[in-house]
Amino acid sequence: MTYFCFGNGNSRKDLDLNKYKEHGTVVGCNAVYRDFTPDILVALDAPIAHEIYRSGYAHHGTSYLGYWSEIPTGVAEHMLESETGPVSISPGDLGFTRDVVYHGGEGVFTLDSKVTGITYVTGVVKPDDAHEIEPTIDEFAYATGTRAIYLACELGAKEVYIIGHDLYSTDDKVNNIYAGTSCYVDKDTPMMRPDKSEKDDLHHWILQHKNTFNKFKDVNFYKVNLNTIGTSSIDCEIDEWKDCDNLTYITQKEMVKALTNQPKGDIIHS
Repeated sequence: MTYFCFGNGNSRKDLDLNKYKEHGTVVGCNAVYRDFTPDILVALDAPIAHEIYRSGYAHHGTSYLGYWSEIPTGVAEHMLESETGPVSISPGDLGFTRDVVYHGGEGVFTLDSKVTGITYVTGVVKPDDAHEIEPTIDEFAYATGTRAIYLACELGAKEVYIIGHDLYSTDDKVNNIYAGTSCYVDKDTPMMRPDKSEKDDLHHWILQHKNTFNKFKDVNFYKVNLNTIGTSSIDCEIDEWKDCDNLTYITQKEMVKALTNQPKGDIIHS
């Protein structure tokens, strides 16, 4: 089974994501739902997860949302009595639904410091296609992109194409298509290095990826770069991955050529 796991790095901005559905399962992250409907959408941060559900997306699109655990509305109302910070509630009347998902301000899982401390409460309307997903794996606090790739493996992937997971930036600023929009940091925010934090830090994407590569040794992983290795800071070979025998680097041109020349559902192995 072939999975295409798209991050939101700028390297993938010119790709037509719809074309990849012809060749496998497409997994997308966070705000990609605003522009495209992947086969599977993953969002761990509370603000974007609640945005996704409130938009109605989870009622027609398969969504895996971080800590998406329902509680009775009455319990949420009682918990809100002790909240002292700002609260975001949807729908406005908690009596509208029997159950809600509640993320307290002190424990909100987010990369955007502007929304830290906000409590999110969203009414659950069944039936939906929202599934709870746990970010922590093997003592690693996975980020959304790396967790999406791990999920693809859990769902039975035999080959995974890692696209738009740029890791680094070409200008030392945050590298994300949706930077500067709701639930995201500003465009001028300094890049968070993926290799200089602690093992349990959700920014250490390199170690999170490596943990996945090592955990699923029977899966072939393809790190898809915009250009050949060494062309730019985002087109680089990762030192920590050099001993991962199930990882291959290819360029977007090589991937697109493979898709163009091969029958649907059949991707070449570079």
